[in-house]
Amino acid sequence: MVDGTVSLVLLLSTLVVFVVVGLRAARRGGDVEDYLIARGSQPALTLGLSFLAAGMGAWILFAPPEVGAGVGALGLAGYAVGAAVPIALFAVLGPRLRAVVPDGHSLTEFARLRFGRGFHVYLGAVSIAYMLCFVTAELTAAGGVTAILSGLDPRITVIAVAVATLAYTVLGGLRASLRTDRFQAWLILALLAVGSVAVLQGVDDPAGAWAAAGRPAFDRLGAEVAATLIIAVTVANLLHQGYWQRVWA
Repeated sequence: MVDGTVSLVLLLSTLVVFVVVGLRAARRGGDVEDYLIARGSQPALTLGLSFLAAGMGAWILFAPPEVGAGVGALGLAGYAVGAAVPIALFAVLGPRLRAVVPDGHSLTEFARLRFGRGFHVYLGAVSIAYMLCFVTAELTAAGGVTAILSGLDPRITVIAVAVATLAYTVLGGLRASLRTDRFQAWLILALLAVGSVAVLQGVDDPAGAWAAAGRPAFDRLGAEVAATLIIAVTVANLLHQGYWQRVWA
């Protein structure tokens, strides 16, 4: 376990770095449209990295392992597919919505144009509720990770991450978020590569490790959980207003 003081210093140092990175991306003298959407200013690679970073929060250290340990590989595969399908749908639906609502900002504007004000209000309320749950889960997961690794009070992490994120997004807008996402995405990919190598080197007998897990590769429970997760995660992510905001960027 890492010493609590060391963990706090590392946490605050990392947050300061990302605040500086985000603020450097802020455009001086930009209008509200640029602040909220950065409309048409980002290349495909930047948006792809932003989608990756936005979706790969600390929750991946909790939920997928629990599904894998409790249900098996099929359920875990369903979780992975459910997390990937929405990104593919955004790639297909995004250009269509941009064509229909070229000056739009989110899915709710298309909903109002297509289904009327009543559905617009309903979708907005559901989206706000989802984003509240999403942000809460992200912050509590980050606090949980640091608490497990160092014993640091998770409330400190939650408050620090919330304040730092709020600082660069309030001052820099979407451009600041896109810039920090890009750095975070490359860091995530590098850590995934290192972690994958460590796992492959640490498991001498994959077949034996699989048998020791005590879960069948394919069974009815795994199939049911996989189908449920694909539907649930896909539909939930289609309500992610941060993703839709990036569609117009």
